[in-house]
Amino acid sequence: MDKPPMKIPPPITSPYAPDVAQLRAWLEKMIAALKFVEIVAAVVALIARMRDVNTELTKQLAHMRRGRPRSETLERLERQLLLPLDMLHRAVQADRTKDLTAPRSQPNTGRRGRHPGRAALPAHLERVRVVNIVPPDQRICPLCGSQMTTLGHSKCEVLDVIPARVIVIERLDERVACPYDDAIVSAATPPAIVDRGKLGDTLIVEALCDKYIEHQPVERQCVRWGRTGVDIAPQTLGRSIAAAIDLLAPVARLIVEQTRSPGLLGTDATGIPVLDPDSPMGIRNGAMWCWTNARWVSFFYSPSGDSDSVRRFLGDDLARTVQCDGTSVTTFLERVGGKRPGCWSHGRRRLVDAASMGDAIALEGLHLIAPLFAIERASTRDGDNAEARRIRRIEHDRPVLEKLRAWVDDKRALTPPKTPLGRALGYLHRQWHRLVLFLEDGNIELTNNRRERELRRLVLGRRNWLFTWLDLGAERTGHILSIVGTCIAHDVNPRAYLHLVTKLIVHGWPHTKLRELLPDRMLVAHPELSVGDRDLPHDAPALGA
Repeated sequence: MDKPPMKIPPPITSPYAPDVAQLRAWLEKMIAALKFVEIVAAVVALIARMRDVNTELTKQLAHMRRGRPRSETLERLERQLLLPLDMLHRAVQADRTKDLTAPRSQPNTGRRGRHPGRAALPAHLERVRVVNIVPPDQRICPLCGSQMTTLGHSKCEVLDVIPARVIVIERLDERVACPYDDAIVSAATPPAIVDRGKLGDTLIVEALCDKYIEHQPVERQCVRWGRTGVDIAPQTLGRSIAAAIDLLAPVARLIVEQTRSPGLLGTDATGIPVLDPDSPMGIRNGAMWCWTNARWVSFFYSPSGDSDSVRRFLGDDLARTVQCDGTSVTTFLERVGGKRPGCWSHGRRRLVDAASMGDAIALEGLHLIAPLFAIERASTRDGDNAEARRIRRIEHDRPVLEKLRAWVDDKRALTPPKTPLGRALGYLHRQWHRLVLFLEDGNIELTNNRRERELRRLVLGRRNWLFTWLDLGAERTGHILSIVGTCIAHDVNPRAYLHLVTKLIVHGWPHTKLRELLPDRMLVAHPELSVGDRDLPHDAPALGA
C-alpha cells in the first residue's frame, strides 16, 4: 500500500533572520518526542528556503555591482553553465579533433592580405589643400648636382577639425535722416530667440544641441566656455535654452499629433527627477512616456506614471493597438476594445535571469524561444512587407510557439512559482495571449526594444544633467526629445535641423505653414539635412538573439 505524500511542515524559523535559540528549543522538543522524520523534513525545507533567499540576494547584489549592461545572449549563458572540468574536457576534445582534421600546411590567417583597406573620407566635406614640399637641401640631385623640378604629388587625405571660435557680433543699426526736414528712420532690431539678450541664436542652439543630443549639462558647458576666457552664467544660458525650446514647442506638438494618428503605437516609460520646492524632499519623481508610430517619436511627460497619463496622451481614441511590456498601467485598453501586443524580450529576460543562476531548464526554454528571433532577422534581411512578414510568421513561428507553450505548461506544473524559473514561467503563462498577437499583424514588432532604445537618450541625459526644474522643465525636455528622436528616425541631422528651423521661426515663419517644418517635409525641401540611408526601415522589428 502506497504511503500518503508527506506534508511540508510549517517553517521552523525565518529564513531571512534565523532565531538560533528558537531553532535549538524546537529541535530538543522534537528529539524528545522521537519525531525524527518531521525533523528531517523541516530542516530540509528550511535549508531549501534559505538557498532560494540566498540565490535571490546574490542576484540582486550582482545586479547592483555590475559595471556594464549584462549580456543576454545564449552563447554567454551556455558558457556560464559549463563546469570548469567540462570546459577543459571540451577544449581537449576540440584540440584533438583539430589535430586530426587540420591539413599539414596551414594558410596564413593573419590580418595582412585580408583587410579591405581604409574607407574613403566623406566626399561632401570641404578639402583644405596643404602642400608638403621637399626641403631645399634635398632638391639637389645627388648624382649630377642639378636642381630638381617638381614631378608631381601623391595625395593623402586626413580627417581633421577646426576648433570652434567664439566671436562677438557688433551690430551697427543704421539711422537715416532727411536733409530737408526732421524725419529720422532707424533700422529695426533683428528678431532673436531672446530679445535684447547677450547670447546669439547660433550659440543658444548649439548649447541646446549639446545638452539634449550630446548630454552635456549647462554648467559643464559654461565651464568649457570659461576656459576660452568667456564667462557665461549658467542661469543665463539655461534660460536662453528654455526660450529656444518654447519657440520650437509648436513643432513638437505637431509631432505628438502625428504620433497619435492611425497606426501601430508602442510605448514605454521611465522616471525623471523633478525639482519642486513645494515637495517635502524638494524633489519628486515624474514619468516620461515614449510613444512611437512608424517614424514619429513623442516624449510625453506626466507627474505620475498611472493610467490617466496614458489616457491624456491617447485622448478619446482608446481602442488602439499599443505595444508595451507587461505593465498593468495599460490594461484598461483591452477593456475598451484595444489590443496590447507583448514583448518577447521581456518574455525571455526572466528565463535569462534563471539561467544565469545555473538553471539548465531555463536555458532549455531560451533555446525554444531563439527561433522566433531568427525568423524575424530573416524577414528583415529579405525585406518583407507587413503581409509577407505575417505569412512567414504563421508558417514558421506558429509551430515554434506551440512547442514552447507545451513546454511552459509542462514545466510550470513541476516548478515552485516563487523560484526564478517559476516566475519566468508564470510571466509567459499570464502574458501568452499578448505575446502571440504578433501572428495577427505583420506590423506588430516581436519586441518593445525600440521604445527602450528611444528612452536611452533620456536616460543618458538624466545621468548628466540629473533633474529638471518643475513640471514645466520636464515638459520642455519632452518637447525637445520628441523633435530630436523624430529627426533621427527620419535620418535627419538633428543639429542642422534645429539650427535651420529655429532660424525660420525666429524670422517669422507663418503659423499656418508649421507643418512644413516637420522633419519629413524639411528633408524633402532641404536634402542636405539627410544623414544615412533614407530607405532604411526604422520601424522594422527590433531583434534580439
